[in-house]
Amino acid sequence: MVIDEILAANETFGSKHQPAQLSHLPRRRMAVVTCMDTRLTHLFEEALGLHRGEVLQLRTAGATIPEGQEINGDLIRSLAGAIYLLGVREVAVIGHTECGLSHGDLGHVTASMQALGVDPAAFPEQGDDLLRWLGTFHDVRANTARTARAIRTSPYLPRGIPVHALVIDVHSGKLEMIERGE
Repeated sequence: MVIDEILAANETFGSKHQPAQLSHLPRRRMAVVTCMDTRLTHLFEEALGLHRGEVLQLRTAGATIPEGQEINGDLIRSLAGAIYLLGVREVAVIGHTECGLSHGDLGHVTASMQALGVDPAAFPEQGDDLLRWLGTFHDVRANTARTARAIRTSPYLPRGIPVHALVIDVHSGKLEMIERGE
């Protein structure tokens, strides 16, 4: 199992690692909302010139807030904690090219659910509602802008904190500004 490899690597790491004295507060007072895509893991920090401890990274499928979760979903809750408890004063929503959620197919999702023993008919969301619940989208730029707007207008978050919308290319690491928060 992969977990055994992880535990072995951690044992080796622990014997060699010198712990850094880092605060839990992000030094740059920024939260970055991005995708959980594995291609971003090392590319992201290098392309943005970021180092450990500088920004909070909130990773969610598609760097999106699914429809119906704009007001009180988990991402908004996490940002509220980041702002009110950790001193975040700027947010960047960074979607990426070739996102897996940008081409959600209902047939594929339900077939995958059934193959893993989940009965799609027993699921509260059906058809397009299921794809909306998952947060699928077709246009990464429009989705990133929509997520940034949902953050800007959330009743749980303060006005006046800049919320930017950007897209990163998964091959080159180049950033494209979609909307600049003021």
